[in-house]
Amino acid sequence: MEIIAHRGASGYAPENTRVSILKGLELGCDGFEVDVQLAGSGEVVVFHDFTLERTTSGKGSLRDTGLSDLRKLDLGSSFSEEFKGEKIMTLEELLRIVPENKILNIEIKVRYDEVNKIEEKIVDILKKAGRTEGQIIISSFSHRIIKEINKLEPDLKTGLLLKAEILDIENYIKTNDLKIYSIHTYGEFTGRKMVKKMNDIGIKTYIWTVNSAEEAKMLNDFGVTGIITNYPDKFMGVRGI
Repeated sequence: MEIIAHRGASGYAPENTRVSILKGLELGCDGFEVDVQLAGSGEVVVFHDFTLERTTSGKGSLRDTGLSDLRKLDLGSSFSEEFKGEKIMTLEELLRIVPENKILNIEIKVRYDEVNKIEEKIVDILKKAGRTEGQIIISSFSHRIIKEINKLEPDLKTGLLLKAEILDIENYIKTNDLKIYSIHTYGEFTGRKMVKKMNDIGIKTYIWTVNSAEEAKMLNDFGVTGIITNYPDKFMGVRGI
């Protein structure tokens, strides 16, 4: 079972930041899950919320704030004064610090029905970095975007993010003509039968956000591909049980 650091090692450092990625590497995780969206000036930045208040020193909407102004914000102090001055990253900067042998699950964040062509920018960035094959997985709750990624770059691995159970996930994937490497679902919606079915048809299963040893052991027993956790070091011993 793979151990994926949720927004970096976000239990120990501010989420989606350089320091959270470096902490995950230090702890020996198998990979990272991060969130990306468009800044107001069009760059792909590593950030979860649509608004700035929860994790930064700023206010307002990320989509209305240009990169130069985002760079002025403090992403660390809301977590701990130890990380005061931590800055927002672009996707290009993230790719430079995540080794190619580590899984990198890039979740695309868009509002419902928002069409901003972020998928085209991400594919272009990955192509320029030579990272369209290998350990990159593009995931989103917007399955429309996943379908676009399939068209733009068939070599890219894609994952469906799910907030609830889909009664016949195999039929859903086929009916919507989706090329899927993995599904990414919440622990409460993950059962042994579902995991077995995915394993049988060759689709990986990544479960979020797992922070208890009991849940991790249960999911490992189910046969999931990996768990996404804030505390990657706590579950290294679960693998292979």
